[in-house]
Amino acid sequence: MSRALHLLLDQLDNQERKAAAELGSAQLQLQQLEQQQQTLSQYQRNYSQEFQNRGREGLSSHQFGHFQGFINKLELAQEQQQDGLKQARQQVEQNRTAWMAVRTRKQAIEKLLEREVERKQVESNRQEQKMMDNMAIYRFYHQTKR
Repeated sequence: MSRALHLLLDQLDNQERKAAAELGSAQLQLQQLEQQQQTLSQYQRNYSQEFQNRGREGLSSHQFGHFQGFINKLELAQEQQQDGLKQARQQVEQNRTAWMAVRTRKQAIEKLLEREVERKQVESNRQEQKMMDNMAIYRFYHQTKR
């Protein structure tokens, strides 16, 4: 049983490392998407401000259409970015759940192995005590026989 548990523990250790790496990768992807979202939002605010500034000065219908069209594209990009962020957050949570599940299984196997070591130690101590008791009885028996 111990050998099988050690093999299982090795497999779970590999799975845990893989799951942790996938979680780290998903978290990095999420951070990158969040940074892109912030950059896009800032660009949209700056462009809208420019549109307002130019609007005060007067815009031709062509310029107005150009600004408005680009702002609409920026808003669409923002929506797509939000969808991407939502999916990335879900991926992080799925990876975290998978990592935690493997980690929990690994900890359970480690606990079983610890208990097995403790059980063997108790058994060894018991056998040693029994041997010492037998030796004491043997000595006592032979000393009283003389």
